[in-house]
Amino acid sequence: MKNPAINTLGVILRPSTPALKEYFLDFQSLAHSLGFEVILDSISAGMINMNGLNFEELCKQCDALVSIGGDGTLISTARRSFSHQKPILGINMGHLGFLTDLQKDEVSSFLPNLKNGDYNITNHMMLEGKIDNQTSFFALNDIILTRPHNTSMIHLKAYIDENYFNSYYGDGLIVATPTGSTAYNISAGGAVVYPFSHNLLLTPICAHSLTQRPLILPSTFTIKVELGEQGLCNIIIDGQENKTLKFKQQISIVAQKNGAKLIHNPHWDYFKILKQKFHWGDYE
Repeated sequence: MKNPAINTLGVILRPSTPALKEYFLDFQSLAHSLGFEVILDSISAGMINMNGLNFEELCKQCDALVSIGGDGTLISTARRSFSHQKPILGINMGHLGFLTDLQKDEVSSFLPNLKNGDYNITNHMMLEGKIDNQTSFFALNDIILTRPHNTSMIHLKAYIDENYFNSYYGDGLIVATPTGSTAYNISAGGAVVYPFSHNLLLTPICAHSLTQRPLILPSTFTIKVELGEQGLCNIIIDGQENKTLKFKQQISIVAQKNGAKLIHNPHWDYFKILKQKFHWGDYE
């Protein structure tokens, strides 16, 4: 069964990159020639001196979002548009990415597929975080709890489904999705997890005890973390947004049932990208 036809594209450009104007105009011309309507995000439009719609209105009017940049641009787009559940196509303008698999020289051959439904949509688990049950925020890769100063360690107390589980003393703790397993998680010694699995990854950062190890849990658990001593904790969301956790506050993290929906060509191969990115098998 084919996916529905996509006719209206909402475009988001990588921030602080006005040089993307030339490519956007080429993309817009190609899309128009194929019968697509193209709407530009107002922030992107201001960057290249064009007109656009504010992001919320853009999401309401488009059938799909197009992120032009790299994985960072796509991750930001997924987080901002999560409540609208729009599928996202990532066009990679830099190095090979895990998420933006469509290279710019492949766009002209792939774009017609959106009209006839010949594309795949992959569902990537998202995290929802709340501090003291206040306003929600979302993450596609990870929520990182870390020390506010380089000169001190941080003490974090972790709970699983309201039950006290562990204390982490060191540089912090990463709570990651399977999609985010190949981000900061892997640098901290965490496992690579297939991106369409439903798991929560808990990875300590430079723990002060050799007995602390990464943990992979089912996505049905609720993770809660609080400071174990006076002070502050930095909360970093997908490496792009920051919040502060104060002493006696608690952050709860849960997996969302509906994830970010990313558009891929039917031949997209995660394991091929994994091999290319990490140079696995180069010596065989």
